[in-house]
Amino acid sequence: MQRAFLLASLLLLLLIIFSCAGEDKLEEDTTPPFPPTMIPHLGDVGDEPTDYYGQSTQITDDNNGIDTIPEGDWIRIMWKPFVDDDVAIVRIWRFDDIQPEPVLIDSILPVTRQHLDTSNDLSERNWYSYFIEVADAAGNSAVSDTVSFALLPKPVLLSPASYETIPVVGARAYWTDYGFATKYRFLLFDSMHNYVWHHDLLVAMEDDLFVDIPTNLLSDHSGESMYWRVDAFDWDEERQAYMGGKSNERILIVQ
Repeated sequence: MQRAFLLASLLLLLLIIFSCAGEDKLEEDTTPPFPPTMIPHLGDVGDEPTDYYGQSTQITDDNNGIDTIPEGDWIRIMWKPFVDDDVAIVRIWRFDDIQPEPVLIDSILPVTRQHLDTSNDLSERNWYSYFIEVADAAGNSAVSDTVSFALLPKPVLLSPASYETIPVVGARAYWTDYGFATKYRFLLFDSMHNYVWHHDLLVAMEDDLFVDIPTNLLSDHSGESMYWRVDAFDWDEERQAYMGGKSNERILIVQ
């Protein structure tokens, strides 16, 4: 009798174990994350506001999507916030016109919405394309759309020198370029790095590269420090998009 009771108890225990195992299997996460959305190049500082974010938004270096940066010959990519809150890892993939096979260039935690490609082998006038793959802890994954950008040589600032004091009247900024661009944009920011003014210079190859800074603008910032840089652009007819380069930034002092 006792033996029969033990056997029945064992069978009941096994039934419970297998029943629970079946429930766990049914509850296993098999739903992939929602595909992420990359942010294309929306424009550049000084352009008209963009409606990409659902309302008129001034374009800055921090919200304009894929772009190069002043600090190096690198490409920064950006993406919209993820729909899912259980993304565990973000994989960054890249391909280009010369190497069309996608290559995994980095894997990062989902704590940021941008990534800087600091590879030292990024070549000029070569279109680099990026997409990201997101995965949750269960291994489910999804792939984003693709965004592209091509680098131009960085303009080289000549004058004024870093921290040089310039006059309010007759101030002029010079730069040179060891590549070629059809348009340059001189940019001026205040001491808090807020956009103040820009001037576009459309050039031929033999033109001198300089901009006269308006007196009335500088008089409003007399005694202040200001940031300046030069962005370069060249149109790619096949891509119907601009290639771009950004100089390093300098600080000048307004007399």
